[in-house]
Amino acid sequence: MTIASIRDILIIFGIISSFIFLFTTTILILIIFIRVKKIIGYIEGSINEIDSLKNKIKETVPKPFASIINGALTLKKFTDSVSKRSKNKRKKAANKNSKKGKKSNDNE
Repeated sequence: MTIASIRDILIIFGIISSFIFLFTTTILILIIFIRVKKIIGYIEGSINEIDSLKNKIKETVPKPFASIINGALTLKKFTDSVSKRSKNKRKKAANKNSKKGKKSNDNE
């Protein structure tokens, strides 16, 4: 066996292994997308169930109580969204401060 034949064998082995790697990653990505699609479908179904439950509460509970319950649910959704926004703003501010701190330490 000469060096050229060993080189050719290694090149062929590399090409075959890269195709196998590409094929397996493609399969894994497809599996992940299928599972994410199932999870999204489940979440949409849950949201529809929550909405239907909210409508049933409006229909069965007397009007003043239904308004109170509806207001409480709306207030909870609003506070959840505000708290998520404020957490994201705090994280961004912390990241900016940490980056500025690193830059100032490098300049000193």
